[in-house]
Amino acid sequence: MLLSQNAFIVRPLNLFLMVCINLVFGISHDLPDDTSESCTFKISLRNFRSILSWELKNHSIVATHYTLLYTIMSKPEDLKMVKNCANTTRSFCDLTDEWRSTHEAYVTIVKGFSGNTTLFSCSHNFWLDIDMSFEPPEFEIVGFTNHINVIVKFPSIVKEESQFDLSLVIEEQSEGIVKKHKPAIKGNMSGNFTYIIDKLIPNANYCVSVYFEHNDEQAVIKSPLKCTLLQPGQESEFS
Repeated sequence: MLLSQNAFIVRPLNLFLMVCINLVFGISHDLPDDTSESCTFKISLRNFRSILSWELKNHSIVATHYTLLYTIMSKPEDLKMVKNCANTTRSFCDLTDEWRSTHEAYVTIVKGFSGNTTLFSCSHNFWLDIDMSFEPPEFEIVGFTNHINVIVKFPSIVKEESQFDLSLVIEEQSEGIVKKHKPAIKGNMSGNFTYIIDKLIPNANYCVSVYFEHNDEQAVIKSPLKCTLLQPGQESEFS
């Protein structure tokens, strides 16, 4: 499988790339050993924002603040400090305005500090099209006599490069039967979107989950189920 092969190749490159960057660009960092294996990283698309989070595997080491740096593998540039993630107390960073290409590899370093002392430094390489996980959007459901309105809440403005060619899936469940709805959304995924699941059975309980699909090889992250009992007399202007 192509994904697993790529994932296997990426990790041994971490230390090699760190050495190459230091030699080629003349960068000198006082880095502890085992920089590539000290942290667990995750890059997620959350509400159409690219959020990088990290966790130190050794929980006995407690940092008071972090600094994030990165460079693009294909470009002869020095490591760049992310301004909104310099000396931050949070173990995550919003990189939406920094990482805009899904076809580039981003060489990333996170440094952890206690006061002026460097406690650790972790590195990882990211290909957004491979490593990005897609968190489900927020949504609400409203039940009526024989249909359900599913209101999916998108941000008012979504950048084109943040959409990742995603497909919205609305999953309907009732009495062990699962049906997938894939609404066609014209234009950008921005603003609230209402989808009607109709021709349902009154006096029945229905549950709905909403999530994104990117490609067949990536595991999806489904939202928790939201359920409603369709009762007679529940009519609305959406009917």
